[in-house]
Amino acid sequence: MNYRVEQKAAFTVRGYTKEMVKIKSNENFYEISHFWSNLTEAKINQLLSVSDGIVQGLLGVSDSNESQQEQFNYTIGTSVNHEGFAKNDLNDRYFPASAWAVFECIGAISAGVKAIAENQPFERNNLMQLKQNMQAPWTDEPVLENTEIPRIEFYPLGDMEAADYQCELWIPIK
Repeated sequence: MNYRVEQKAAFTVRGYTKEMVKIKSNENFYEISHFWSNLTEAKINQLLSVSDGIVQGLLGVSDSNESQQEQFNYTIGTSVNHEGFAKNDLNDRYFPASAWAVFECIGAISAGVKAIAENQPFERNNLMQLKQNMQAPWTDEPVLENTEIPRIEFYPLGDMEAADYQCELWIPIK
């Protein structure tokens, strides 16, 4: 599993947030995929219009790693500067400066909704496979996931169905 550790300065993610029910104490890939597939071009343009330009793409923020029992929040958004406040349907989520384990994921990721709708495995969604099968590669080291901070998926703008599409999973660590 290819990963690196990065220290990131504090940042804010502004986006659309939806509360979802956990499935078997885990995320709900069907609801997450459905949420993404219902993101209209107008909503994407609204997100990109508030972006600070530091992150060139969209972020999926999941607080399913936090201690909430049966539900979690998932946000589709982008990084913004600390000035101004969220308007309309957008919400802000602040992230303090932290260390992150950044996992690279190469391959098609946009086929999740179709696979789920057809009751098939996530064979063509490499990020879902990574999240589902991931075990911390640092288990023998004194590094722990910081469950007080949500995990983040980073989706650069580009062809998400391409075999060489690169996205990332950011896991906050202590």
